[in-house]
Amino acid sequence: MEKIKSVPESEKNDRMIEKGLHFLGLILWFMSSFILSGAGLFSVRVPLCVGLAAACTGAELLAVCAGGITGCFLRLGIQDSLSCLIPLTATVGAVIALEKLRIRNKRTGILSACVFLFSFASSTVLMFSGTPSLNGFLLNLCSSFLCGCSVVFYSGTVSCINKRRSLSMLDSHSLICIMVSLCTFFLGCSEVSIFGFRPARLFGSLVIIAAAALFSQAGGSIAGISIGTCVAVSGTSVALSLCYGICGLAAGIFSKYGQIVCAAVFSGIAGVAALIDGSQEGISVFAEAAAASLIFAAVPKKLLTKIRNDISLPKQQRIASEFGNAKERILEASRAIGSVSKCVKSVSDGIEAMAPANDVIVCMRVRERVCAECSLKDGFCPESGDFSAVIEKLSRGEAVSPEDFSLDFNTKCPSVPRLADTFNRIYSGRNAINALQASAGRSREVACGQFDSMAELLKELSSEVESDAAVLHEKERTALRVLSDRDFSVCSVRCTQPLSGAMTLKCTVEEIPQGTSLTRLTAVLSSELGAELKPPEIKESADGKELIFLRKEIFSFRFGAASASCGNRKLCGDYFECFRTESKAYIIMSDGMGTGGRAAIDSAMTVELFSRLIRAGISLDTALAITNTALAVKSDDESLSTLDVAQIDLFSGEAIILKAGAAPSFYTCSGRVRTVEPPSTPLGILSKIGFSKYALRLHGGDMLVMVSDGILGSGSSWLRDEIKAARNPDAREFSELLLGTARRKCGDRYDDMTVLTVIIDEK
Repeated sequence: MEKIKSVPESEKNDRMIEKGLHFLGLILWFMSSFILSGAGLFSVRVPLCVGLAAACTGAELLAVCAGGITGCFLRLGIQDSLSCLIPLTATVGAVIALEKLRIRNKRTGILSACVFLFSFASSTVLMFSGTPSLNGFLLNLCSSFLCGCSVVFYSGTVSCINKRRSLSMLDSHSLICIMVSLCTFFLGCSEVSIFGFRPARLFGSLVIIAAAALFSQAGGSIAGISIGTCVAVSGTSVALSLCYGICGLAAGIFSKYGQIVCAAVFSGIAGVAALIDGSQEGISVFAEAAAASLIFAAVPKKLLTKIRNDISLPKQQRIASEFGNAKERILEASRAIGSVSKCVKSVSDGIEAMAPANDVIVCMRVRERVCAECSLKDGFCPESGDFSAVIEKLSRGEAVSPEDFSLDFNTKCPSVPRLADTFNRIYSGRNAINALQASAGRSREVACGQFDSMAELLKELSSEVESDAAVLHEKERTALRVLSDRDFSVCSVRCTQPLSGAMTLKCTVEEIPQGTSLTRLTAVLSSELGAELKPPEIKESADGKELIFLRKEIFSFRFGAASASCGNRKLCGDYFECFRTESKAYIIMSDGMGTGGRAAIDSAMTVELFSRLIRAGISLDTALAITNTALAVKSDDESLSTLDVAQIDLFSGEAIILKAGAAPSFYTCSGRVRTVEPPSTPLGILSKIGFSKYALRLHGGDMLVMVSDGILGSGSSWLRDEIKAARNPDAREFSELLLGTARRKCGDRYDDMTVLTVIIDEK
């Protein structure tokens, strides 16, 4: 016999609660449709329950349909009931048909058109069954149009309810849908009056005060104007309805002083409007506003603060550990590495300060080895004059012999040959030690430079970790809505935008629905986010698939280069590279010292190392310091090279020209040719080096020309004339033209030559 498993009591309770909530939701849908069935606009009934039915499916659709039918029989006359029941029945059929056919794309647009056609056709037929008129025809057209438009707003509201979106995930489109949906309910229940007081206006006043407190003057005025318009068209005096917008604006302005002040200002302005109006209805409006103010003032401050924080942009959360958050840890590491550099420098300076002069050390060592056991050392040795002459000869690189000592010294000292030989050996050994110490000092200097560069790099990372303004929460909400409306099961959405403007949208979804057009999806996201995006790059992730959308840049560039080596050798001492990141383009060129293979090695190493550091996200100044250090320790011989860098922002057109010992550059601006020639120092000379920087802004059609110093062997005036005369040339052909002209002007004797041309195009 099969055993029957018992269901835990807690699970039964959860199921009961879930069923109860579902039943309560159906009642709310029923009541909403009941209210909307009798919405009035001036003298016309607008069956907005038809639009609500078009936005629902399943059990909610049945509840809405039942509420609309009940409202028609209890609240409307025969003709108005037929104007509601006929399009309601047709709309329910259209919704069921779309569900059966599984048509989900453009569902809202199709149903909006259906609701408009059903409402207009039924009302027009009923009108012609009686006494037709042009005025009635136009009113039917307007009411049918409102019913069709309501489908859009109800669909957005229903989507937020069904997907249980929290306040923090509501974008502007969702908030507008919810606000408009609330306003339409005023049209449906505005006629209900209790002793002259209308609950709809009371609720409207409460919504306006809440919007003013949460969204300041903008939210209060928008909510006030919207609700005031609905109140006006439902029968209230237009003059009194206008005061809702003024009350919302004033309450929003004073919302910063607290909710009590906000509520008092709202009711006070409403009271002034009631006194000016002087009617019984004006007194009712003031009483409703005062009651709403009292209700709002009684709301706990903590609850209001929580709602405001949920609606406003959430803050970035940083991960903390036992050592503190990431920013503080990186800053502490930067300080620690910087202190190592200072310690090495101070110890090195102390050692050098304590070291005696070289000549004194040599004399001391000679006395220790030769004169230590001599009986004459206290009364005769050393003779400063003889030793000074010997040291002077050794400093010239010459060997010392016994004849270099004076005759008197040779007569008295029994160990002159040994003394001369010891001087030679100790002095040569001391020279070797000095060379090693100089090399060690240079190594310490290089190590300090590396520590300083690393400390600067960590400081940059700390500032990047600190900055969280690039997270676009509003666009994340919009992207989430767009993807959810297209049946994507969204795991996460991340939208970031650095200062460069290169917005990146990363969406992780479980699967891409069948039949989805990524081109169409990209176009919709571009329109909703207000930024033109590229088609997504799709990557596999642990949660599913990651769609990466990158913003299209505003500017593009054409690049051309031409170079020639000195004496037509195989290797050119100039080296260049052009590449781009997500938001910027980089053109880098280096001219090695001299010509031939050694210059080619220096320039290639400079460009390759510098470009790799830039691609890794290291700043230009830090990359320069690291490259300079690497060039300094490359070999024992001196290695020099220039560095010429152009950084172009493809979203703003802003460009930075950076030079370290490089030749001048030229660019066009409004038809004029300008020169960039800041003074600077090449790499490999000093332990610390910096760029000379020049900032400019490029526009479509502008040109930037970068050259090595070999091009300017015969001056730069001809180069400026060639650039000025160019009219949107091909970048590569123009570079070859300039190179050929430079070679002809310099004749047979010319240095390594390189020309780089960049032409900016604006999309």
